[in-house]
Amino acid sequence: MPSSVTLDVDGLLRRIGTWTFALAAVWAAGLGLWLGGAMALGIAVGATLGYANLYFAARALRAIVSNPREHRPAPGTKWSLPAGLLLKWPLILLALGAILWYMPARPEGVALGVAISLAAASIAALQRSKPSGSPSS
Repeated sequence: MPSSVTLDVDGLLRRIGTWTFALAAVWAAGLGLWLGGAMALGIAVGATLGYANLYFAARALRAIVSNPREHRPAPGTKWSLPAGLLLKWPLILLALGAILWYMPARPEGVALGVAISLAAASIAALQRSKPSGSPSS
């Protein structure tokens, strides 16, 4: 990758976090009033879990992209994922299991919170890819 191309992962993660928590607050407030506190708690916890998933994936992938030779296997050996990507999934799944088992959060709220974090990531990426001279619509 040319050195003139810089990856602003931290800026993207900040935008994702801002959008995630703003959207989650609106949805949790609205659905919390209508369906109760357990739904609002589920949305808040699900959005946090979804953001954590995106955060850990971005950090691990940034390490791979910034120094690809370090992660390239020797000739004749199998390629394996870095520990950051391998450990992320069990930790996220254990957290999800603990949330669903021990918290009074509604499962559909947790799922909606995770979906909100994915929508926030899409919004943040679209903002990033928008040309600076383009008119706002």
